[in-house]
Amino acid sequence: MNAKEALVQIKNLLFTEAEKKAAFALVEGKLVDGTMVAYDLETSEIYVIGEDGVQIPAPVGEHQLESGEIVIVTEAGKIAEVKKGEEKKVEIEIEAAEVTPEEPKKDEAMAKVEEAMGYLEKKVEELSKKVEEMAKKNEDMKEAVKLSAEVLESFAKEPSDKAITSPNQFAKQLKTEKNERFNNLQKAFSTLKK
Repeated sequence: MNAKEALVQIKNLLFTEAEKKAAFALVEGKLVDGTMVAYDLETSEIYVIGEDGVQIPAPVGEHQLESGEIVIVTEAGKIAEVKKGEEKKVEIEIEAAEVTPEEPKKDEAMAKVEEAMGYLEKKVEELSKKVEEMAKKNEDMKEAVKLSAEVLESFAKEPSDKAITSPNQFAKQLKTEKNERFNNLQKAFSTLKK
């Protein structure tokens, strides 16, 4: 079953006789040269409409409609094939490229999105720089801690100028030092009185 036969079966199933005649009447159109035509793809008939409104079967040959379709007629008034023309595709592309009133809204929205993206890119760059700076500071801190540990180790190895005493002697030593200071202060006051 070809497409035409399927179309006829669909038409028979869906429409009453009156609806079929109304829905599938001849469609009028124009050829690219301006000639008026009437055609019915279901019955494969095509007619040329004269200035007086009289319909005559279209001559044999290829006839291009303004829609871009090419109708091939092999027998007077009988459509053998309908090809989709390239011109229609061009028209569609041109129509799609035409400026519509909605585009400025899209452009404004895109401008806002681009502005927001630019702002976010700047913030990301700033944050990246801060992260790099923090990484450098972290490395510097690690180096400082390492050097501090080395310094502390070197101090731990150095001998003290005073001998380490046991805890019991520490309290005695503090008491002795306190008494010595007190005695030294008394001597200084007594020499001042003289």
